[in-house]
Amino acid sequence: MDVTQLSIIAIAFLTAGVIKGAIGVGLPTTAIAILGLSLGLRDAVVVLIVPSLVANIWQIARGGELAALFRRFWLMNAMACIGIWLGTIILFRVDPKLLSGLLGIVIGGYAIMNLMSFRPTVTRGRESIWAPAVGFAAGMLTGTTGSLLMPVVVFLQALGLDKNRFVQAAGLSLLIGTVAWAAALYDQGAIDGPAVLLSSFALVPTLLGMLAGIWLRERISQELFRRFVAFFFLILGGNLVYANWF
Repeated sequence: MDVTQLSIIAIAFLTAGVIKGAIGVGLPTTAIAILGLSLGLRDAVVVLIVPSLVANIWQIARGGELAALFRRFWLMNAMACIGIWLGTIILFRVDPKLLSGLLGIVIGGYAIMNLMSFRPTVTRGRESIWAPAVGFAAGMLTGTTGSLLMPVVVFLQALGLDKNRFVQAAGLSLLIGTVAWAAALYDQGAIDGPAVLLSSFALVPTLLGMLAGIWLRERISQELFRRFVAFFFLILGGNLVYANWF
């Protein structure tokens, strides 16, 4: 891997870390969207493992309701693990350009929802009905595209969790998903020594970005930053679709 590619990895994870630190989500989605344009989806997903693991451990360690959130969302997270395993099998058997374009649509769709301030609502009584389907769908998208964002984040927002519970619940789901994803990638022979070293290299800019994002979170409007991130995701998603499908 040359200096140019290493620089792209550093920029991708620094940017992703800032977004993760500021709003609690978006690390894999941001990094994979940038890396997917240069490395290709299959090579890019492996680089995510170490930064995603460490970032989400850090995120859930900052709250005090981990056990309650684990009990509340165990079924959703269990179904996500099943979906991740199946999705990862598909990743290595389907044309990566098709899946990269799908990733662009997912990212662009999430961006449009945020720009339109679309906020679905799920009552506590219907949570158990939606949770398994949301988990499985999220797992399939994670396995096939590397995006640990949709539809779990939308579902957690729809439940009306306060900011701290949302950040910790999202971090817990993303951590469990990353562990399952790493196991699935290893089973497909995608994780080896060089891949782990490259993923470990990406950890440094990730942590620096997260520190900057946490600093930003305390000083700027959350809504303003979310809209900026949404525009950023919309551009990335459009580029992925154009580069892979046209």
